[in-house]
Amino acid sequence: MAKVKGKKTAAVAKRRATRKVAARVKRAARVIRKKVAARKPARKIEKLIPKAAKRAALPSKPVAVPPPHAKAPVARNVPAAPRPLAAPPKKARTRRPRPRVHSNGAPVAAWLPQGVPKPRPSSFIPAPPRAEAPSLIAAPPASSDRLIRPEDVTEFVTRTVPIRVDIEQSAGRVFISVNPEEVVLRVGEGIEWDFRYLGGADVTVDELIVEFDKPSPFSSMTFRSRKPGAARPHRQLSGAVQKSAIGKRITYTVRAMTPFKTELAARKLSLNVQS
Repeated sequence: MAKVKGKKTAAVAKRRATRKVAARVKRAARVIRKKVAARKPARKIEKLIPKAAKRAALPSKPVAVPPPHAKAPVARNVPAAPRPLAAPPKKARTRRPRPRVHSNGAPVAAWLPQGVPKPRPSSFIPAPPRAEAPSLIAAPPASSDRLIRPEDVTEFVTRTVPIRVDIEQSAGRVFISVNPEEVVLRVGEGIEWDFRYLGGADVTVDELIVEFDKPSPFSSMTFRSRKPGAARPHRQLSGAVQKSAIGKRITYTVRAMTPFKTELAARKLSLNVQS
């Protein structure tokens, strides 16, 4: 029985070995077939290409290929330093143009009013001449009738009597003092009130009102004078006395008012009109 078992195992081993050999042979045959199939199209293409083309394609002499350059290290993205600003070009000095003075008409005396409403107030101070016409700066003409305009001689000018009015603030109250308190006027004359602020009265007093009783000797019954900004002292003109007031004694009142139209102080005065 033992001999039979040994024979069977030997036969099984032989079969397995033959099977393995056959499988290896089949695998080798498959690999060979694949290689042959891959070589066939290449051989066909080589047959189609002529020999002269092969010679032209192949280089006559071997060409040396330079080795690839090593890449330089990449620098970080650093902002470039700002370029210094170029200095501005120097401007050439230009010669200052000379002022051109042109004559603007007939020469007149510099002390006469020009282009201002008449009569000129007594507080007006003419500015010194600056760029005047050459005809005014040079010697006057020989004829004296060109120095004065006709309207400066023929125009009627009202003669005024000055009255000084002081508005004074003291101990929280406002006082009005007038000098002179009574004046005498003739027909054609007028009054020039000269208002002056003392003791900080211009802070509280905003307006001065001169009121005449009916009938008024002037063309108006009320004269209002606003507080000036920088032109101090400031004045108020009444105009000429009318003929209907001859021989009368007229009273009038000077009132100091606040910005809210409240009366701070008042003073009664009078004037006499003669023929």
